[in-house]
Amino acid sequence: MRGLRSSCVGALLLALALLSLTDHTGVVCAKSDKEAKTPEPTSSASSRDNDPVIQEVRGLRNAGMKLNDAKDFKGAIEKIREAIKLLHNRVFGEGRHAVTDPQDISQDAALYAQILNDYGSVLIRAKQYDEAIEVLEDSVAMVEKIYGDSHPSLGLSLRSLADAYMAKEKYQKAINKYKTLRKHVKQGLGVTHEAYIEASLRIAEGYKKLDKKEKQLKVLQNALKAQGGEINGLTSGIAELYMELSTAHLAVNEVDDASRAAETASAVFLQRDGEDSLAYAFSLNALAGVKMRQQKVDDAIGLLERAHKIAVNIYGEDDAITKASAKTLREVKEYKVDMQSEKDEL
Repeated sequence: MRGLRSSCVGALLLALALLSLTDHTGVVCAKSDKEAKTPEPTSSASSRDNDPVIQEVRGLRNAGMKLNDAKDFKGAIEKIREAIKLLHNRVFGEGRHAVTDPQDISQDAALYAQILNDYGSVLIRAKQYDEAIEVLEDSVAMVEKIYGDSHPSLGLSLRSLADAYMAKEKYQKAINKYKTLRKHVKQGLGVTHEAYIEASLRIAEGYKKLDKKEKQLKVLQNALKAQGGEINGLTSGIAELYMELSTAHLAVNEVDDASRAAETASAVFLQRDGEDSLAYAFSLNALAGVKMRQQKVDDAIGLLERAHKIAVNIYGEDDAITKASAKTLREVKEYKVDMQSEKDEL
């Protein structure tokens, strides 16, 4: 596959040299869906829709993504490779001579970049990170050089590429890609969009992996500050942002700040997901952990009891999550008894 892609950017630039590509008003977006279910671009022109090569490419791509959803990664890779080979011939090989309409050429290029991104996403799930990085670097370069840095496909490829570097434990490279993604998101969608928040969370995660605690904290604080005076708790990622901020404060022993952030996170989870949600239960557990650091054991027990009740209602008594919740609650209660015994001895 590398041989097919090696001349992609240069060849496609040549093929599109006479086109006037004016679609530079699109926005960059990041995907939270880890299952890589992105729909491929479609053309409104019925003649292209009915083209047998395009139909076969789409059929192979869609079949591959269904196999990907079913976790048959080997089968998915084979199908999408076939789609790439067919489209490669149409965009770069002999098949390109049969395509003369500038709009069709542009649509083919967009489809090729999208399928490369899909292929890279499948490779990530298959844990074939080296090839995923190669494919996604090609996809990013192709979209950026042909369409500029404001095309929607760029965000998808950047996100997948950053994820691949993160999975490969190349954290600084992942951070750099997430920063590039966040810059485009800021320009296109604004700082209050969930894609901006998600990119910030991933950058912070990268710094956490590198044990750069101060940088991790700063990224989260800046992301929160960028939201302005009024924060919409229903925006995806806001609750998680506060939760990670609490963890980052704890890492640098800023316990009171951690408590405030954890309390806000819990309130936002309650508003967003409801009082019977697992997300809210986890936020109560996290807040209980902060209360333990503050030596507010009774508060922690109350929070853990509420969280455990939610877990029981969702999963029953015998689920692993419920058992873990019960164990934590029991250990904290035992800790309280031990603390009281020590005080009595004094």
